Amino acid sequence: MNIKKSLKALSSLWLGSILAAFLAFITQVITARLLGPNEYGILSAALSAATLIAPLAGFGIPQLWLKIFGVEGYAGARWISASFKFIKISFSVTIGLIIAWALLGPHNVETTIILFVLTFHIGHQLFTEITSSKLQLEERYQLLSLIQIIPHLLRLLAILTVSFLAASSINALTIALIYAGAAIPTVLFGMSEMARLKKGKFLLKGHEKNNSPSSYTTPTSTQVFFDSLPFGMAATFHLIMFQVNIILISYIATPKEAGLYNVAFAIMTAVYLTPSVIYQKFLLPKIHRWSIHDRSKFIAIYKKGNIAMLILGVMTMVAVAVLAPWGIPLIFGEKYQEAVPVLQVLSLCTPLRFLASSVGVTLVTQEHMKLKVYLMGIAATFNTITSIIFIKQLGLTGAAISTVLSDLLLLCLYYYFAQKKVFSHDKSNSLETTI
Repeated sequence: MNIKKSLKALSSLWLGSILAAFLAFITQVITARLLGPNEYGILSAALSAATLIAPLAGFGIPQLWLKIFGVEGYAGARWISASFKFIKISFSVTIGLIIAWALLGPHNVETTIILFVLTFHIGHQLFTEITSSKLQLEERYQLLSLIQIIPHLLRLLAILTVSFLAASSINALTIALIYAGAAIPTVLFGMSEMARLKKGKFLLKGHEKNNSPSSYTTPTSTQVFFDSLPFGMAATFHLIMFQVNIILISYIATPKEAGLYNVAFAIMTAVYLTPSVIYQKFLLPKIHRWSIHDRSKFIAIYKKGNIAMLILGVMTMVAVAVLAPWGIPLIFGEKYQEAVPVLQVLSLCTPLRFLASSVGVTLVTQEHMKLKVYLMGIAATFNTITSIIFIKQLGLTGAAISTVLSDLLLLCLYYYFAQKKVFSHDKSNSLETTI
């Protein structure tokens, strides 16, 4: 791997992701200040519900493409036609589910309308994922960075404009409409990129055009579904662990408390950016390739990654915990002071999630993805059950404690099975040399 070229690509992704995260964070701050905890909680719960169901649209197809093209090279084009058919079906089903939840769930009229509006946000999520997968395979990292930045910039500019013209009339529905409008450019660009992909207009990096698709059988939509199922389930379980607490708090407690929790969640989302950029946006296609074609590099990345993520995670945890009492009132306002202890508890998740990113990525390779999904399902179920119990008993702090325990459980499961299944036949891979 060319170090200079890799650093340049990673820098591009890093800067793009940092700017996107910064814009998203500023948007959250302004929204929270404009709406107040109650309206902010209503919006947060609706957005979390839409985001939670969004992976069903496309259900793992973007991640499947990274694996297929990483292993098969240009022959992976045989999967495209059936993938598009499956995406159309899964997207339609997902929109139907969010509409059904809006109509049948225990909502007030405002929340129902917001959920209808956020169907556009589901389209944004879908096209962001599938377009990003194509750009990753082509290593067009600068364009990938722009895809991350533009929707956040549009939301922020729209919210600032509306707040300047009519700040007193802004409510959760207003912000939801802005999210829907900001989805349009992403969807249009994604449709253009997918049309190019369907026509075979793509250039894979790291592969030669020496393997013809005709040497493979063409998969059906049913086969695509079963092959993408583990990736789709993994995305769903990840979001359950990541966002289900906001929804549960909204229904078990109050929208105001959901708004308070979402302030801490917004900060932690920015914190988790580092491992996401490194592993999901930069290394993942390469790790798929190395796991098959360069085992020594695969093992080296695993070992060095574990050490780096653990050290960086601990340092970040300390910084978040120490700065929380000063940062939340300053940034979000005094009315969000109650979010401070929640953030301090959630900061304990930082080294756990950083390290889980390094360990868990090995379970995405080869035949291990189904195992990873199973482990994520265990952790997501544990998180949901304990959150319901802890929220009733301890409120917001209980939700945070449940998240920490779930992250610890997932990391332990990842590490145990990575050692047992992924590296069992590789030498020099003891605990002392990996963490």
